[in-house]
Amino acid sequence: MSLPFSLDHLPVELAQTVAQAWQRFDEACAAHGDASLLATAATRDELPRVWAGSDFVSGVCIRAPQLLADLIGGGELDRRGGGAELLGRIDSELADCRDQDDLDARLRTIRRREMVRLAWRDLCGAGDLDETMEGVSALAEGCIAGALDYHHRRLSERFGAPRDERGEAVGMVVLGLGKLGGGELNYSSDIDLIFAYDGAGETDGAGQTGDGRRIDNQEYFIKLGRKMVASLAQVTADGFVFRTDMRLRPNGESGPLALSFAAMEHYYQTHGRDWERYALIKARTVGGDHASGARLQQLLAPFVYRKYLDFGAFDSMREMKRLIEREVQKKGMQDDVKLGRGGIREIEFLVQSHQLIRGGRNRALQTQSLKQALRALVEAGVFDETKRAELLEDYRFLRNTEHRLQMAADRQTQRLPDAPEHRLRLAWSMGFDGWEPYLQQLNRHRERVHQAFGGILWPSAGEPSGSSEPSRDAALTDLWQDVLDEAAAARALTAAGFADPGAMTSLLEQFRNGRLYRVFSGIERDRIDRLIPLALRQAGSRDNAEQAVTAFISVVESIGRRSVYLSLLIENPLALAQLLSLCAASPWISRHIGTHPVVMDELLSPLVDVRACGPEEVGEELERRLAQVEADDLEARMNALREFNHAQILRVASADALGVLEAGDVCRALSQLARVILRRVFDDALALVGDKLGPPPASAGVIAYGKFAGGELGYHSDLDIVVCYDPDSGRRQNGETGDDNNTDIGYYYSRVGQRLIQLLTTRTHAGQLYELDMRLRPSGNSGTLVTSLAGFAEYQLSDAWTWEHQALVRATSVLGDDDFIERFEQIRAQVLCKPRDDAGLRRDIVAMKTKMTAANSQSSAGWCDLKLDPGGIVDIEFLVQYLVLREADNHPEIVRPRTTDATIEALQQAGILSDEAGLQLRRTYQTYLRKSLDLKLMDRPLRVAHGEFAEARESVKALWDATFND
Repeated sequence: MSLPFSLDHLPVELAQTVAQAWQRFDEACAAHGDASLLATAATRDELPRVWAGSDFVSGVCIRAPQLLADLIGGGELDRRGGGAELLGRIDSELADCRDQDDLDARLRTIRRREMVRLAWRDLCGAGDLDETMEGVSALAEGCIAGALDYHHRRLSERFGAPRDERGEAVGMVVLGLGKLGGGELNYSSDIDLIFAYDGAGETDGAGQTGDGRRIDNQEYFIKLGRKMVASLAQVTADGFVFRTDMRLRPNGESGPLALSFAAMEHYYQTHGRDWERYALIKARTVGGDHASGARLQQLLAPFVYRKYLDFGAFDSMREMKRLIEREVQKKGMQDDVKLGRGGIREIEFLVQSHQLIRGGRNRALQTQSLKQALRALVEAGVFDETKRAELLEDYRFLRNTEHRLQMAADRQTQRLPDAPEHRLRLAWSMGFDGWEPYLQQLNRHRERVHQAFGGILWPSAGEPSGSSEPSRDAALTDLWQDVLDEAAAARALTAAGFADPGAMTSLLEQFRNGRLYRVFSGIERDRIDRLIPLALRQAGSRDNAEQAVTAFISVVESIGRRSVYLSLLIENPLALAQLLSLCAASPWISRHIGTHPVVMDELLSPLVDVRACGPEEVGEELERRLAQVEADDLEARMNALREFNHAQILRVASADALGVLEAGDVCRALSQLARVILRRVFDDALALVGDKLGPPPASAGVIAYGKFAGGELGYHSDLDIVVCYDPDSGRRQNGETGDDNNTDIGYYYSRVGQRLIQLLTTRTHAGQLYELDMRLRPSGNSGTLVTSLAGFAEYQLSDAWTWEHQALVRATSVLGDDDFIERFEQIRAQVLCKPRDDAGLRRDIVAMKTKMTAANSQSSAGWCDLKLDPGGIVDIEFLVQYLVLREADNHPEIVRPRTTDATIEALQQAGILSDEAGLQLRRTYQTYLRKSLDLKLMDRPLRVAHGEFAEARESVKALWDATFND
């Protein structure tokens, strides 16, 4: 017979297949007695290509020519369709089903039509992978909803509606897992479902066709679930809709078909396994009560996504991968594009392992979509854009291969074919002239996937052949396991680079035999047993290897109960190397990490110079971190702030310990961090008070004193602050006059101050932000918590002590609008520039210094206090403050600087200090500042040997004596 189209563009074998199918189609149309069916089909130029790729499509068209005619006549082959349009059409077509047989038949007709439409558009190139996945997923959701609605109506007519103990109606929630949950369903795929309901209770027995009998809600929803599954999965004369897999529900096939939310939450908290976390990543409500489904997913989220970086997920992923590989080997499935080497499952594992690890700290990763997860991983810095593009390209190629395999005969298969004609069909439908060029391209994609996958799960040594531990660590592993004699242990440690093997052996024995190691769980011990040899190998090459290991073991003892952090170090050689470097450099840093292990996240990226991060960038990073937390979850926000602060301090300390930052850079970075934190916390305090008392009645700000004001904060310094408000701000802005109700304003801001203290100082499980010192407010501890600017000015001008004016030399407004800052600066200048009695000023300052030294000096035989002893830090600060207070009335320009260094320079420029004296003071002060930071990093008190800095201390003492002992 003659054909209405050319087959010249098809390979000969496929052309013969299409010609034979067209002949059968011609006969089928003739049997229908409608020649227009044949003519309509002949108008589709892409028909040969589609039929060459799918016996399923040609077979459906032959059995039901009218279906193809309807698709063509309705224009459905020419538009994307799917989504809301498809869901609406399914709902309409199932609205008036007579009985279950009618429902089941209609569902299968809908399924057959949609699968033909999707395959047609995919094979002819009009559709793409996304359209096919979205279309099949929407089809599944529509069929699930239709079956659920029908059977729910019928059951409620018999037993009444299920209600909870309050009498509220309860609906079924259908969770879709796997590719259905991700909206990425295969062309021919199972659907993985879980049935749940919110609330125990029973039906109300008000059914129209029943006998009024009430049944328990669980019994009702189990009946409903069974009927749904039958309508979807049972094979009838019309085929099936979707094979439905319920084995992923709690307790699998032995568990109830439907569970209450409370029972599900209890199961996952008590018995949930790692593979179930993996399965629930893609869980999404695909049918039933969507509002309740959203609540269920919130209940399950803490099980799936841990609050910390959960690198323990890699162990679980490895084990799951090994099980799959054993199954692949056992069943000869190496050519499976899903489960085989470099297959789809490896891409899914790679992406979803990072979702499990980081999703609790990064809400953007809590997505069912693989594409969205890849994008979020790029934004999180886990992948670069090139890697994302490559993985997406690999994924599309493999998924398109999977779909072409399944479209050929509507069979659920991912196996590459053996028969030459089937290989030709697959290659040609994928756009290749023959099998070999297609196979070469497929193998390139699979190899790239496998390399990426192996680099994630086995980053240190590549994919193992049976043991994940490199053989070069065997001796160190034996050493840790205490199976070597003393001589062999010494040889192993010497070979690793340790100068004192005996001391290291004793340290390891002490840890291994200590109480802490014995009380660790089996999982914790196993991870420690894997980690210690890795640490020994890396530490041995360092100059101070013994110190590095000693501090490292202290960290392990602190974090061992949180074994996820042990996994982080095992899985990330960079993190382990950087931790050992920090342990070697600073005992204080290792203690900081042990106290706040969440900061170990920072070790995943190379430590960088924090000078590149200004306050704007730090503030933006903080806001990004807080955006991952619910705005109304105060505890979560407090914890996020603390974790961010600890991490930033670690960055600064790390750069300091590794010699990247100068002392001034360190202090400025810590001070600007405190400003960013304080600004965010103050805004939060205003918002919390504003929710109860309304908007702020006046402008307000925070005045900083001491090292915070001078940009000289050290590690874990207190913040010296005073909260002030300006009741006159509104009148000045609006040009009004008259009295404000200052009492009400004072009450408002006292509440703000209380909230500020709570948010800054409360110790949560993430620690504390800062200790506050508010004794510099007017009247000190006996004064009100906050004060007006007018009250502040009056106190400073009339009642303040000399030491309070000393403090004002460095004071600055770290928060407040321009008007508030300008008012404060005016008040400060007015106070500092007052004429003063020089003798009385000197007497007050010497008395205060003597009092401080007597109460707090840490000097002892052979040691002097770098801060308080003669010639120390406080002598320089008090000397500078005295000169400012003495000379400011004649030289107002000297009150502008805030830092000690800048103030000394201003005193030089004003001729109050000689250039020689000023330069000596500045150099000495910077030396002291560097030394104080070094001592803090080494976790030592602020003391130096009497001989250290002797010349510098003598020069400061000489200047002090010349100034105050005249």
